[in-house]
Amino acid sequence: MWRLETPTGTYAIKQFANDVDMCDAATRTRLNATETVARKFAGRGIPALASLSRAGEHLQVIDNVGYLVFPWTDWKARGRNDIDQYHAQTVAAILARMHRADIHVEGLAEPSTWPLEAERVTDLLTLAQQRNVREATYMLERLDDILAVFNRQDTALATLSRSTRVSHGDLDHKNVVWSEGGDPLLIDWESARAINPTYETLLEALDWSGITAQFEHRPFEQFLTVYAGEGGDLAVESIPAAFDAILGGWINWMLYNVGRAVGIESLRQRAIGLQQIDLAVGALLRLEKHSSRLQEIAYRCAARGCRE
Repeated sequence: MWRLETPTGTYAIKQFANDVDMCDAATRTRLNATETVARKFAGRGIPALASLSRAGEHLQVIDNVGYLVFPWTDWKARGRNDIDQYHAQTVAAILARMHRADIHVEGLAEPSTWPLEAERVTDLLTLAQQRNVREATYMLERLDDILAVFNRQDTALATLSRSTRVSHGDLDHKNVVWSEGGDPLLIDWESARAINPTYETLLEALDWSGITAQFEHRPFEQFLTVYAGEGGDLAVESIPAAFDAILGGWINWMLYNVGRAVGIESLRQRAIGLQQIDLAVGALLRLEKHSSRLQEIAYRCAARGCRE
């Protein structure tokens, strides 16, 4: 990110990493489409920060490097320990409004498919154990449970793909900035896509209620209560598949970082991998511990808007 001051104003310049292939037409189309999503939502009253466009194009490519240009904002994202009930419930209400808007944009990413094979997982975890990656032995001991989640992914993703809305796709705490007065602004729209609303809502309810830190049931229930009260689309028939896909997403992230941690070329990537393994394992253990209660809350909210 760059700050650029000009006679006409101050701007934030987002430079994409060199490994994002700007020679690929599909990549350029997708990134332009995600900014179109932000612009369309802003037009519907959603507090979305969209990049500026030139000749109809948001993405600017110079020497095969991509850039987005935004109006500068001094609003700040809040750290995990600085999130309270107000912030979570505000995001829940915005998410419901986004799902109700039901906008349509061409060129977005296709629905997710399961990226891993069981044989690859076993080989990866065995290598991690040989290289003394922490948690590798624990993961091998839980291999049957991991593979059981694997085996449910294709069915879960197929179920979720039957009902989708275009939405942000990554609306966790780092992608919402706040004014001093508490007004929100949604940033970083590169994950925008057609996504199952029940899945996205449960995923974000878990994030905003602390699934990676100190998790409690009450904030999770409050998030769903506000979402349902704002007319959000929480579907009973999608809940089992949504929880399966959430588990699968965390396992996928954990294994991706196992791959980082076994690498020998980059000490920095290994350190990041080890840190993220701890994060993912912690989230998975909390999901396992609270699974029955979480599903009970979700079913009740879907059926009766969280009312007792």
